[in-house]
Amino acid sequence: MKLTIVLMTFVFILSAGAETWNSIESDHYVIMFGESEGTARDIQEIAEDFHLKITKDLGYSTERKIIIWFYESPKEFKLASNAPIQDWAAGYAYPLSARIVIRNPASLKDRKLNLSRLVKHEITHVVFGLYVGRNLRHVPAWFNEGLAMYEAEQWSYGQYWIMLTGALSDSLFPLYELDNEFPLGESQARMAYAQSCSIVNFMVRKYGEDSLRECISLIAEGRGMDEALAGAIGIDSYWLEKKWLKSIKKRYKWISLVSSWVALWTFVVLIALLAYWRRKVRNRRIIERWEEEELWWNFEEDEDSEVEDWTY
Repeated sequence: MKLTIVLMTFVFILSAGAETWNSIESDHYVIMFGESEGTARDIQEIAEDFHLKITKDLGYSTERKIIIWFYESPKEFKLASNAPIQDWAAGYAYPLSARIVIRNPASLKDRKLNLSRLVKHEITHVVFGLYVGRNLRHVPAWFNEGLAMYEAEQWSYGQYWIMLTGALSDSLFPLYELDNEFPLGESQARMAYAQSCSIVNFMVRKYGEDSLRECISLIAEGRGMDEALAGAIGIDSYWLEKKWLKSIKKRYKWISLVSSWVALWTFVVLIALLAYWRRKVRNRRIIERWEEEELWWNFEEDEDSEVEDWTY
């Protein structure tokens, strides 16, 4: 009921400003925009190019067109959500109503790359949601977001270093804490997203892409997450997390050792540089003192010679 009210309010907000909107339509998408037609066409191209891949990967195709609303104003973007969207959020999806809302990518770093990843991420949410239907409410947040990041190819050096930091500092979230929702703080949320992407990547690497497709198929049939995982890869989320953590520790163990040696040798080098600098400063002071003494000695000799000349 609550979700229905939110969706109705959302539709009302959009309808109220319908006269200010333009649209372009393709085979599978309708792009709604204000003035930036160039960006809207970029979004359309990204979406259509991605559509075949996502429907193949998930094993599901829909004839229902997905509507993507592109907001150029950050204020309008936030108001359109009618929900507590975080300031750092760049987009969100209403899967069961096949709607996506994204903000102006001009404020994002690497605009073209991030726009592509953002659009693909949200499309994955929608196609996955349409596939599993009402069973979506039983899907853990870590799987939902991990799947979207995996399909959007959002694993990058940024996520790598977040995971490295989490692994070395032993600050990774237990998976059950990411079942219902992610932390609100940006840094903690980024850690949660990185973990989700990492564990889905691990599942595909270890068990193959077919296992992911099978797991999604079982969810669509109404199976719970653990039952779907057991049917697809033979283990539940508890053991998947155990195996994933073991691989994480093994992968980052050598980095930890290297980091320790790097820190040690960096310290040694800094000490050596400091000693060299102090010795150089000391030598320079000695040379300056010698030069001053030599100058004074020459001055005294000049004074003596002047006296002798005068008294002669």
